[in-house]
Amino acid sequence: MNGYTGKILRVNLTTGRTGVIDTAQYEEFGGGYGMGAAIFWDLAVAPGEWDLKDPYDPRNVLPLMVGPMAGTGVPGAGRTSICGMSSETYPGSEFWRGNFGGRFGTTLKLAGWDGVVVEGRAENPVWINIVNDQAKVEDAKELWGLDTWATQDKITAMVGGRTRFGEEWQQIGDAFTTARPQIVCIGPIGETKSRLAALISGSGISARVGGFGAVFGAKNLKAISVTGTGGVSVADPKGIVEARLSHLRHGVGGIPGQVGAGAASCSPCLRSDRRRSNYYGGETMCADQGWFFGSNATDADKATEALIKYGLSSWAVHFHAFTIDVPDAPKIFHGKVPTDSGFGWYLQTLHEQGVLGPGKAIDSAPLPMKQWGSLSFRLALLECIAKREGIGDVLAEGVCRAAQKWGRYEKDRESGALRLPAWGAASHWTMPWVEWAYSYILGAGDPTWHGFMSPVGTPPEGLTIEQSLERLSKKTIPYTDDIFMFNYAWKGEEAWKTGIYSAHKAKQVAWSRHYSAFWNESMGVCEMFLPELGSVSPDVEVAYYKAVTGKGDTMADTMRLGRKVTALERGIRVSYGRTRKQEEFYPYMYKPGASGMAIYGGVPIYENGKWRHDLAPDMYMDRKGVEDFKSHYYALEGWDKEHGWPTKKTLEGYGLAKVAATLGAKGRLGDET
Repeated sequence: MNGYTGKILRVNLTTGRTGVIDTAQYEEFGGGYGMGAAIFWDLAVAPGEWDLKDPYDPRNVLPLMVGPMAGTGVPGAGRTSICGMSSETYPGSEFWRGNFGGRFGTTLKLAGWDGVVVEGRAENPVWINIVNDQAKVEDAKELWGLDTWATQDKITAMVGGRTRFGEEWQQIGDAFTTARPQIVCIGPIGETKSRLAALISGSGISARVGGFGAVFGAKNLKAISVTGTGGVSVADPKGIVEARLSHLRHGVGGIPGQVGAGAASCSPCLRSDRRRSNYYGGETMCADQGWFFGSNATDADKATEALIKYGLSSWAVHFHAFTIDVPDAPKIFHGKVPTDSGFGWYLQTLHEQGVLGPGKAIDSAPLPMKQWGSLSFRLALLECIAKREGIGDVLAEGVCRAAQKWGRYEKDRESGALRLPAWGAASHWTMPWVEWAYSYILGAGDPTWHGFMSPVGTPPEGLTIEQSLERLSKKTIPYTDDIFMFNYAWKGEEAWKTGIYSAHKAKQVAWSRHYSAFWNESMGVCEMFLPELGSVSPDVEVAYYKAVTGKGDTMADTMRLGRKVTALERGIRVSYGRTRKQEEFYPYMYKPGASGMAIYGGVPIYENGKWRHDLAPDMYMDRKGVEDFKSHYYALEGWDKEHGWPTKKTLEGYGLAKVAATLGAKGRLGDET
């Protein structure tokens, strides 16, 4: 099986037993998230024994899956996908997905596995120890209570491989390796089932969204360690090298000249975009580094390292990095709004209003509110959440549940103090890139998808906006030759005719979701590598795919597979009650002050027969417009307009007859008319 190992590890924590799933059963879903969603359907949804409401239920299945390109030399293709019922989302648990880079996914493939599926709940703390084809559920008594770095050190000492990369050989059976075991684990915050808990690997690679660290904690699962000494077969090794060289001639991730492998890169990767190259303190990313902007770099590094060691999601506890001026923004914001939203913004707003603080209506103890902008405040926040001490107990549940407990949820949601676009999850970017914004209400996790940001920015030298968009539209197979997909007009008649509420925009959102579902989530390719719509896409994707798997699928074929994964994802969510009515933005998205910060030259806007680029800092949504967009999008996906449910014809057209049968039995199939 070129690109695949042929088997998936299945671990039941309740019984302590392991088993094997034949990868061929799920190959039609590509890999990674596609396979993970299909496995979740078969093991968690299809049996019909669980309502999927409690993410801490032992029946919550967590597939950690790798795509076929991991371990093959395809740059940026070693990401690990995780999906399941989320503890983070609000008001209820949603089927969610996250992923993380580093070396775990590649090492899992080298150990001979396309993924590991975790079921059940252990009676006492455990960890999973994978060494090539051997897997055991081990006692984690000595690990429980340790931070994420200490946990990895302890496991490394147990398993072996206490060496820096490349400096010493370790024998495992008849094979040798210079690599450390690769470990994904939780810290103290995950152990207490905080909905803010991340999964941490290495120095700080993390699956931040979804609260899956809390699900690990609920399962009494401290860590998964893997050591692998094998390889991955591919159809055409020379083809991979040729595609890789062609790709790198254009730069990496759209950044010409940024090429250079190093210890600070994920595997396999050549972007080398981690801040430092040492084992601990080297793999932090912008989301972690932006958690604290201190007076000096040393304090910022200390705050970041503490966050990682405790196992807190920097995304769930986002402290906004930048603010922008919006004169028409609500008065409580003093004419400024954050480019990113969530936790920090909300607490600061309550504090400035005199609601939260020492002895206030919401007692802030033990947080030192007078030290808000300091390292000591961040460290105190981590400690009180980890111990669920004072205000930390409710904050560990996330700001939406905290607001509900404080009796402020509806009020603060309406005022915009709670700036969470949808599902109670912190935003990345939302607007003016509305394909991101719409993905928050439609998708199954943080979009984290920069695919259109650069291509729709400032046109290349010598091209008009229209010429640049015409060139871009040739790449968006199968929705080619529609430049109005990239029209971000948001006011007046044009917004409905060709802009952000139109059928044209539905194509752009669908394309980004289908591309991401297949290439970024199921193939496991980092979205900072692909797509590169301004240069090598889609030719390089197809070249990599063919060289690895030997399959003759065209780009249109892979996009259809992405749409199939999207349909399956939708089926899972509809199975537990998702309807159109629930897919709406928080109120602030419909008011001035909703927009974020545009970079890469802004967005193209077509109005009065002309194209222009605009930073669009004043953009916000129209409620009726969003409803009209949803109707266009549902129609494009083959879902009914009344509920947003997939039709039997749509599901069966993608070979998902079993999904159609289950939804039909629940009375949740879309109306064919």
